This record gives sequence, C-alpha cells and structure tokens, in this order.
Amino acid sequence: MDLPNKELQEAFGKVAYALAKIDGKVQQVEIDVLHKVIAENEWANEVLSSFNKETQLDEDPNKIFPKAMRIFRENNNEAAQHYPFFIDLLEKIAEAHDGIVPEEQKLIDLFKDTLQGPVIRIKT
Repeated sequence: MDLPNKELQEAFGKVAYALAKIDGKVQQVEIDVLHKVIAENEWANEVLSSFNKETQLDEDPNKIFPKAMRIFRENNNEAAQHYPFFIDLLEKIAEAHDGIVPEEQKLIDLFKDTLQGPVIRIKT
C-alpha cells in the first residue's frame, strides 16, 4: 500500500478536526487518541500537523469539512486504499469522549457516503 500524499494527509487532519469540534469543543481525550494513532503510524505526521493548525485557528467545522472532502473526491483513486484507516480513526476519535454523539455520527456517515459515491462533474 502506498502512503497517502501530503495533500490527503492535510485534508484528513481537517476532517479529524471537524469531527472533534462538531460537538462544540475539541476534547483532550480526542487529541490523545489522535496522538496515539499517529505515534503508531509515523507517516501520518502531516495529519496531526493539519489537525493542530485547525485547532489553533479555531475553524468552523461546517466550513472545514466540505473543503477537505473536495480534496478526497479529487484524489479518490489514490485515497481509496486509505479509507479503512481514516474511517477507523474517525470512529476512535468520536468514541473517545462520551461515545459517538449524533453530530459526530452524521459527519462520519457523510464522510463514508461522499467517498463511496461517484464524483459527478458538470461541464461548464
């Protein structure tokens, strides 16, 4: 399996941030889960860097998520092999603080649905 490129790692860091923030606040236990997974997968340092950047900027998760998903859709062929890892990490982050709340489940489902569906491009 090829490693995800830097752009995909950054996009996933944004998705992970959006998930952690969607219920109002990024919790330390969610950050701890991300750190643990990154420590076990050193290639994913850019995911953590992107997550940290968005946390510092305190970005709106409802604005960050669609932008990140566009990158996944544009790189679908390369990204597809990493979806199981990404989905597993999202679920671990969501479960870390009081289980998966409806807002988090909605974001995870949207992540899954967006990536499984075909990308339709309209000619202009």
